[in-house]
Amino acid sequence: MTLYWILILIPTYYLLTQGASGPNHSRRALYIYTALLVLIIGLRHQVGGDWGNYLEGLYIAKEMEWGDLFDARKEAGYTLVSWASLALGLDIYGVNIICAAIFVYGLIKLAKDQPYPWLAIAAATPYLIVVVAMGYTRQAVAIGLLMYGVKLLIDNKILWYLLVVVLAGLFHKTALIFLAFALFRPQSGLKTKILGGALLAALLYGTIIVEQAEFLMKVYVEQTMESAGGQIRVLMNLPAALLLFAFWKKWGRMYDDRWLWSLIALLAVLSLFMVSKASTAVDRMALYFIPLQLVVYARLPALMKGVVSQRLIISALVAYFFAVQFVWLVFGTHAPYWVPYRFFPIEWYLSLF
Repeated sequence: MTLYWILILIPTYYLLTQGASGPNHSRRALYIYTALLVLIIGLRHQVGGDWGNYLEGLYIAKEMEWGDLFDARKEAGYTLVSWASLALGLDIYGVNIICAAIFVYGLIKLAKDQPYPWLAIAAATPYLIVVVAMGYTRQAVAIGLLMYGVKLLIDNKILWYLLVVVLAGLFHKTALIFLAFALFRPQSGLKTKILGGALLAALLYGTIIVEQAEFLMKVYVEQTMESAGGQIRVLMNLPAALLLFAFWKKWGRMYDDRWLWSLIALLAVLSLFMVSKASTAVDRMALYFIPLQLVVYARLPALMKGVVSQRLIISALVAYFFAVQFVWLVFGTHAPYWVPYRFFPIEWYLSLF
């Protein structure tokens, strides 16, 4: 458990020592922290609730023929990474290192675009890094790619954005709902936006139905366990969504991406009403909305500048992130799958004696 606290203490240190005097762009520290995250996420050993499932899937991939790669029920991107890792003799750790690198790259790219990068990283630590990146490997890759794709969409690089979304879909099919986001750009006409709304609704509905059906076809007990914390996880996106709407006008004056994050905030709010109907599927879909928390919280000191002390805002946010991590690690139903953290090189060394 100590390592998880170290992960959040590092961004906290830079926030409290540099945050009060302005945005904290410590490039060298960011690069070191990036490498640290990749190693910690990628070289974890028997950490995460789905560890056994991923290990089993790795050996299934070993027996696959080339034609099996295009089976619609399998994520081709993850299968290719598995093949590459097995060919190099790196086993599950090679898979996790590659996936961790993709996820962390997207996370750091998004964080560096914010006025307070370390605040975005601190916001990501309790759940997106610790739980999602170390537990839901395939979806973590998809989220990392989408965090990178956000900048492409805002910069109107539509073709590249669509390619990134398709690539994300090769790791987790649910990411394909973000194809519809390209139709909501400010320069899009009303008809295009209506088409985008219809496409997004259809993709969301179809994805939720398919995801829920797949979970129900597994073990019913697993469905019940997953559902237990679904409402809480979906609820975590609500404060960020409400803050965005509260600073709607000022956000629009300061940033040119209000349309995108407003759409994500709206979906985050709507997911609250849908989670009781299909909690497991909606819970998994809501993971894509977590980057909203990173962006809102990392911009909050700038949005509230002149109203409340920036040091006070940063301190309050950090206290909230610590509370979230404490509650999950101590009281989380599935926390024992993450605690204690095991690092593969250490475990391998100890196994020699």
